[in-house]
Amino acid sequence: MLAQNEIEHTTEMAECFDILFRPKRFKIFYGGRGGLKSWGFAQALELKGYDDKLRVLCTRELQGSIKESVHKLLSDTVDRLKMEYFYDIAVTSITGQNDTGFFFEGLKNNTTKIKSFEGVDVCWVEEAEAVTEDSWDILIPTIRKPGSEIWISFNPDDEMGATYQRFVAPYLDEIQKNGFYEDEHVYVRKIGWQDADQLGWFPEELRAEKDKCKRENPRKYAHIWGGEPNTDYEDSIIQPEWVDAAIDAHKKLGIKAKGVRAIGFDPADEGNDAKAYAVRHGVQITDINQWTTGNLEESVQKAYDVAFDNHCTDLVYDSIGIGAGAKIKFKQLAGNDELNISGFCGSESPDNPTRKYKDDRINDDLFANKRAQYWWYLRDRFENTYRAVELGEFTNPDELISLDSGMKHLKLLKAELTRVQRKRSRMGSSYIQIESKQDMKARALKSPNLADALIYCFANKVKTSMNSKPIDYSRMDRANQR
Repeated sequence: MLAQNEIEHTTEMAECFDILFRPKRFKIFYGGRGGLKSWGFAQALELKGYDDKLRVLCTRELQGSIKESVHKLLSDTVDRLKMEYFYDIAVTSITGQNDTGFFFEGLKNNTTKIKSFEGVDVCWVEEAEAVTEDSWDILIPTIRKPGSEIWISFNPDDEMGATYQRFVAPYLDEIQKNGFYEDEHVYVRKIGWQDADQLGWFPEELRAEKDKCKRENPRKYAHIWGGEPNTDYEDSIIQPEWVDAAIDAHKKLGIKAKGVRAIGFDPADEGNDAKAYAVRHGVQITDINQWTTGNLEESVQKAYDVAFDNHCTDLVYDSIGIGAGAKIKFKQLAGNDELNISGFCGSESPDNPTRKYKDDRINDDLFANKRAQYWWYLRDRFENTYRAVELGEFTNPDELISLDSGMKHLKLLKAELTRVQRKRSRMGSSYIQIESKQDMKARALKSPNLADALIYCFANKVKTSMNSKPIDYSRMDRANQR
């Protein structure tokens, strides 16, 4: 048995992980560096395996050898808890005197072996930020013993990653409010270096590293130490802080929506991709939405109904691929209506090819195609809005953008906007080319349908005019801008 001082020491550590000792199908701990996630999981599993016979599968997306598993961490935990008398540590497994067993397997390219695992009581998925949607679809049904649990620990990387979208994003509002989310089947907790520090278990060496990172690169600090998804995208054309500034910018800057009402519609590239639309009134984005059900005809009908309900004068849709079939359906629906319907083909040459961009080069020499042109125009809107809201610079309000804070998919829209990157070209650094949807899929990112719909709703042929004079935001009361 454990000595009394070890039992007390263990109980103190386990307070952060109390849920690990209560039944729950999914237990998810995520956050930044130094948060004791893996350390706490290892300790809790060995204590539970001491009390009851358990079959524990320890896995991750990629595991080329036992050295890449949590075998070493579990072995060190056995030593720390002085439980060598109970656990036998072999090269590829750990076994308790009561036949508790720890086994180690990778998920990717090992589906047959994973599916053959029977009788698993607890499956611990470590470094789960790398686990793909396909791997989750295979693993979760495999862990099917009555009362079995899946424990997940990870440091977030990409906000659009399968693990973050499945286990964190749906509960983010509650987590930000309370630090955790819990229902009958799921417990999600964000944990960080602060939790370790409260217990006196955060080493000074890490503290110095953390503080240095915070001083030198706040965005990197938020990711590595704050447990936020990575937003340090060097080639991203729209920055996260620009999108944040645009949320309710019309309220911050005292602008009333005027001008054209338009809807952009992305019918998806493939049948299983999400369909999406974005609605604007002047520079104010009033509604965005996406869905995965329904065929093309039903989705076209939905977009048309939204245009009608919002009194839109213009509807612009992606006319490439599946979208090419939308043209006939839109014509049937529109009849003699005054709704101006036009297709958007991103691979076409830029609009107004001989017009100069900002009194510099002409569009045809600057932009690779229409997709690059309108993504760059959207970039300009977000940067202008950031400079108006945060720096008090004045600009023509026609050149801004405001995102209503109440929109359902706002977080997803931000994630898509900040992930589209500029594509480096042999034409030189002044030549603007945007990565294609195929390029994004090669980086394991989903098609940015919401962001593209936003592009389309600004690609109508009608000129907007909200105010003939620019507003000098530097003269406004800063308190009113907030």
